[in-house]
Amino acid sequence: MKKLLIVLAIVVIGFLVLDKFKDEEIDSVSENEIIIGAVNPLTGEATPYGDEVVNVVKMVLEEVNASGGVNGKTVKVLWEDGKCTGKDGAQAAQKLINVDKVKIMLVGCSMEVLGIAPITEKREVIVFSTLATNPDIKNSGDFVFRSTPSDSSQGRVLAEYANNHYKKVGLITEQTDYALGVANTFVEHFLGDIVREDYLSSESDFKTRITKLKGANVDVLFLGAQTPTKAEIIIKQLQEQNWNKPIIANDALIGIPELPRKYSEFFNKVTLVGANFVAPPGPELESFIEKYKAEYNKEPLYLSYAASTFDGINMILKIFNEVEDLDDTHAVRDAFYNIKDFKGLLGNISMDEYGEVNITHSLFKFDGEDFVPLKE
Repeated sequence: MKKLLIVLAIVVIGFLVLDKFKDEEIDSVSENEIIIGAVNPLTGEATPYGDEVVNVVKMVLEEVNASGGVNGKTVKVLWEDGKCTGKDGAQAAQKLINVDKVKIMLVGCSMEVLGIAPITEKREVIVFSTLATNPDIKNSGDFVFRSTPSDSSQGRVLAEYANNHYKKVGLITEQTDYALGVANTFVEHFLGDIVREDYLSSESDFKTRITKLKGANVDVLFLGAQTPTKAEIIIKQLQEQNWNKPIIANDALIGIPELPRKYSEFFNKVTLVGANFVAPPGPELESFIEKYKAEYNKEPLYLSYAASTFDGINMILKIFNEVEDLDDTHAVRDAFYNIKDFKGLLGNISMDEYGEVNITHSLFKFDGEDFVPLKE
């Protein structure tokens, strides 16, 4: 009996020593890493946005880590799928905060940001988005930042264009934070009449809505989809319904020329105008595109969001180099607010008191092959 007790005691002590060794090993590894949590759409219709973020962040960090990292530490990203929804985004954020103990989070879609912000604000965790554009994000918290311009800029620019050309708009928009952010700002600034058709993301048949808008004899259609997938479904049905009025679209459609190119015959008959934020041409942009092509054998799908992601991850790395204690999220937050004239692909970037960047949207018209600047 005594021998059995001795053996059991040795086994227990052995497990305790092993656990202590494991803890020390984990601690030693974590001391040599800087962890970023990431919640982005990795599955679903919004996957193209998430893929762009993953590709750009991976490309930048591979180069940074190969050069010694940040102050000798490797920068590592823990990716979680927020599926471009508030619910899934919040669940992913809870895991990153409670299990992985992250202090800074790279978050994607507007719905993900707005779903996560109430959680991260209470825990004083930094949220930085390179995709989210909904105007409500401006007031979502003191620890929330983004490298993309607000849709209040996009909606206003589109409304100003419409005010100069049309008196009656047919508006068909998805009921998501991003799509509604653009559409509602447009409605706020448009001076004419609006016939509005909001649809759920689960919908795929728009024939009745299109027929109603045709019957209302609108001058132009405002198309506000959440994703290129949904935009294409609507375009196909517009074509089938012989739509012949001009179209104004948010950047889910005009952000990738490949989509309207597929329907160039239709858009040669129907004028397509949209608003987007763009990276000005220059050697820095050319170098970025060449590196992306070398890494992934293709050009960025959404060049605007690829550029904002490149700028965003580099702003984060700048903060990592400047702040001594990255667990002090108040110091990290203040450093983000102090960003002034940061030289990025989108221009010289500064943060305002809301964590918003000084980037705005411009008008573009599709010429059958590409989107060209439209001067009003």
